[in-house]
Amino acid sequence: MKTLIKYLVAALVVIMVSCDDTEQLIYEQPNSFTLAFNTDDELNVEIQTGAKIGINGEEYPVLSNACISMYDVPVANQYLIYYPANAQLSDNNLDYSLPTVQTYTQGVVDQSACPLYCLTDNDGLNNMQMNVACGGLKLFVPANEDFASLTSVTFESENDILTGDISLDATTGQVTFRENTSKTLVLKGDINISEGQELYLALPPMALGSALNITFVSPKGIGTCSVDLNGKSIERGKILSVALENIEWVSVTNYYGKANSIIVAPGTTSVTVDCTPYYTTSLNYTYESHAYDDSRLARSAKLLWNDVSTDFISNVSLSSDRKSFIATLNGQPGNAVIAIYDTEDPDAEDAAILWSYHIWVTDVTDQPFGMNSKGNNYTVMDRNLGAVSATPGDVGAIGLLYQWGRKDPFVTTNEVGKNTEVIMYNQVGTVSLKIESGGEEKGTVAYSVKNPATYIKYSRSKSNVATPPYYYSYDWLYWGDNALWGNPEGYNYPSAATIQKSVYDPCPEGYMVAPRDTWLNNSSSASGIEASVFLSTSNWDTEKLGYSLNYNGQGLWYPLGGLRNRKTGKLQDAEKSGYYWQSTAFASNGADASYMNVGKDKVDTAGKNSRANAFSVRCVRIN
Repeated sequence: MKTLIKYLVAALVVIMVSCDDTEQLIYEQPNSFTLAFNTDDELNVEIQTGAKIGINGEEYPVLSNACISMYDVPVANQYLIYYPANAQLSDNNLDYSLPTVQTYTQGVVDQSACPLYCLTDNDGLNNMQMNVACGGLKLFVPANEDFASLTSVTFESENDILTGDISLDATTGQVTFRENTSKTLVLKGDINISEGQELYLALPPMALGSALNITFVSPKGIGTCSVDLNGKSIERGKILSVALENIEWVSVTNYYGKANSIIVAPGTTSVTVDCTPYYTTSLNYTYESHAYDDSRLARSAKLLWNDVSTDFISNVSLSSDRKSFIATLNGQPGNAVIAIYDTEDPDAEDAAILWSYHIWVTDVTDQPFGMNSKGNNYTVMDRNLGAVSATPGDVGAIGLLYQWGRKDPFVTTNEVGKNTEVIMYNQVGTVSLKIESGGEEKGTVAYSVKNPATYIKYSRSKSNVATPPYYYSYDWLYWGDNALWGNPEGYNYPSAATIQKSVYDPCPEGYMVAPRDTWLNNSSSASGIEASVFLSTSNWDTEKLGYSLNYNGQGLWYPLGGLRNRKTGKLQDAEKSGYYWQSTAFASNGADASYMNVGKDKVDTAGKNSRANAFSVRCVRIN
């Protein structure tokens, strides 16, 4: 009926025109047409159901089976059909903005970076074909297992424009750049190169005249290479294939000092802390102490918070060589976090934290455990990391809480069995804990280093543990990393002598986060408390809320400290559980990390939990 109405209207126009002896024209519009694509195009692009296309300056939905209804499309003698629908139309010219960031999809180019168009009349709608405005560059990346997980690839041309605002002549297919041009393009996504990979870029047609410098970004480091494209061309609808060779991969992690926690004896009134800039090339972030030149030296230092009072630390200043800082203490037991900065004024708007340190004023003793069922033996601290006491029932024995893989602490309860938080101070008053959501920008190690006093909530609610790059549900990290605490394969119970301390380990020099088998006894067939050193040598204390462990005549206290919640950052469970992180993931491709759980009449040394939660830490001597 719609076609008939439009036909009659057009016929009426023709009759009126014929009164003036003008040439008769009749436009008959079909009810609908089906989107089809030029079979000569090699880019294999398509438009999904529900998307919008543009027709002569207006937007219309794509129905199922790529059908386009013409019910609301005004009759015309010519139709310019295009995608994306937000292009600007002027006569037969389309103005697009080619994005500087394209999204990786295996085997194809980013649809949003590859405009489509068709110029046709009513008769041609039934046989229309969408043409691509761009061409493709296919790059073959060789396999690399160490850097298998890529999160982005940056392409920089020496002379050629890669992205920007373009104008497309739909009559000729010619593309010209207009403004906001860039010689840089970024491909982002979950890119697995463990067995090699093909990367596709959408580029405007052009004659290439220079080299393309490429930087691969992985959670483990970067790779760089250059490919000479001089004399080659990007043709509309065609793919240029190039194999990449001689990619130089390097893992470089910057850090400062020899440890992230510094033990200070009570009564001490001054402490000097090493903050020399170093780097490591270890994929497990091992302390290698390769020294940087003076360009990376800190320029100032400042107290972030402490859990005692405003005068716990009265002064923080860099040494003359800027390779250490000195803090003045009041001698009381307690904890503080001090940061070093890249500016002379740490309070400047552009000041950025380079590194941070936990000052721990306490006495510490050790307890050797015997050979366990995995063939390892450990010497364990007599108290939790951050605790200023080892006395059963003392709130000072609870210590601090840590998100798995992070080096900086968070306060816990100020009353045994209560979820009431310890007050934090700086030199002028109280400090509030900052809590932020994770995500692609904030769920990174770099962000955590620059924001040591910020609790980062989980970044994702789902996991990818099938193929690299991995990411884990309820991890503060956006991209997963099992090596942050130096024990990436600890779920296999390696020899203790092979575990090396990570630069992100929160324990003092000479100590590291407890491995998974720390509290196992020598029974190889038992499980639960029967498999642990707590069997027959410990007592649950209902009043003081913890386990008293007597081992070889030495008493050790394991209190309940609760946790900080992965979703809220808030303190909870201080009345019912003591969670103790271990330095390893729970499994090779699992989202959770390993921990020991102590509670009323129970001990579980093989628990697993989300990495964005903050638990207690017990440190062991490095063998």
